[in-house]
Amino acid sequence: MSKLFNSIFISHGAPNLILDHSDKTREFLKTLSKNHYGSVKPKAVLLISAHWEEREFTIQTKPEPDVIYDFGGFEPEMYRMKYPAKTSPELIDRVSELFAKAKIPLGKDNKRGYDHGAWMPMKLVYPEADVPIVQLSIKENLNAAQHFQIGTILRPLREEGYLVLASGGSVHNLRAIFDPKYHLDPSWASNFEAWLQNTICEKSGKEREDELLKYESLPYYKLAHPRSEHLIPVFVAAGCASPDSKGVRVHDFWKTPVFSVSSYLFSEPNN
Repeated sequence: MSKLFNSIFISHGAPNLILDHSDKTREFLKTLSKNHYGSVKPKAVLLISAHWEEREFTIQTKPEPDVIYDFGGFEPEMYRMKYPAKTSPELIDRVSELFAKAKIPLGKDNKRGYDHGAWMPMKLVYPEADVPIVQLSIKENLNAAQHFQIGTILRPLREEGYLVLASGGSVHNLRAIFDPKYHLDPSWASNFEAWLQNTICEKSGKEREDELLKYESLPYYKLAHPRSEHLIPVFVAAGCASPDSKGVRVHDFWKTPVFSVSSYLFSEPNN
């Protein structure tokens, strides 16, 4: 029997945190595999990144994806980094099968590389690039319910030796980082993070699902996420977890008073 891999949502932070050895998120990512999955590595990772949107859900099929430098203004070293992971034909076929069973269209992209929401954290989690990584896009309509549903259809993967990892940001307003007016009263950021933590960690089943899906009704959500692409991956990770799973905040760090990079693991009973 394969080890069950709990689904997880990580806040991947800025691309160049990989260079900052004092960064707490860097240290969290370096120890994530050992601390939360033990000595067993997954057969492959299905990675859902905030940085890949398509009209329909799309899976990456290029055997050896290049890294994408989808950022600007960083250290020259960032543009020389490589991550020579490969995709997994078996995982691609299995995801295609699950989508077909659910009668949900799934596109295939044989040219897509790894964006920084994928290669940067994975370079820290699996630095030897010895675990296959397959990216699955989010859908550009950013519909939370649809992404939660996708999580539910991917649920069997956890028991088949695969890790479903969603990569985004718990509070993600880049303008607020550099504009002092947003720092005068940062309660909008702390309130959103508190709501996210309470919903994931204190609720379960239908109650957790319903609460997550009403995020747009929160008075401070548009400040926390002017556009919700960095939040959307959390719905896939939550949907992938069983209804009686326990949400755990496994990383809690504020890069600034208005920029949170927290991560949440959905721990299955007796696992």
